[in-house]
Amino acid sequence: MSHQRNLLRHVGPPLHKQHSWSPDIYRDEAWLRRKGNIKNKRSKSVTDEDLDELKACIELGFGFGSPEVVDQRLSDTLPALELYYAVNKQYNDAIVSKSSVLPPPSSAAFDCETPSPLGSPHTILDLGDNPKTVKMRLRQWAQVVACSVKQSS
Repeated sequence: MSHQRNLLRHVGPPLHKQHSWSPDIYRDEAWLRRKGNIKNKRSKSVTDEDLDELKACIELGFGFGSPEVVDQRLSDTLPALELYYAVNKQYNDAIVSKSSVLPPPSSAAFDCETPSPLGSPHTILDLGDNPKTVKMRLRQWAQVVACSVKQSS
C-alpha cells in the first residue's frame, strides 16, 4: 500500500492538450484576452486596441448612425464608439455654430463654470493626470476626431 502512495506522490502536474501552431492562434489569444477584459468589467478608458477596432470598422465601410439608436451590445463590443459619438457630436456642433453668431465673451458660453461638451479635450483630461496619461488621451481623442472627419466627408 505504501508503494501506491509513493506512486501518487510522484505524479507530475496535469497534462494539457498541445495545440499545433496556426496563424489563427494569435487571433484566438487576442480574443481570449479581450474576453477576459470584458469579464473583468473594464473601466471606461479606451485602449489603443479599441481605437484600432473602431478605425477598422470605419475603413471597412461600417457607418454608425445616431447614438440614440445604438444597441448597447454594439457599444459593449466597440468601447471606443461612445467616444466616437461624443467627438462626432462636438464636430457637427462646431460646423453648425460656424454659421451662427458667436456669443459675447461675457456670456455663459465662455464661463469657466460651464462644463465642456462630452468628448472635448477638457472632459477627457483631469487636472491631476500625469503627462503620459494626458498625452495618451489627447492622441486617442485626435484619432477619434480623424475617424469622425473621415466618415463625415
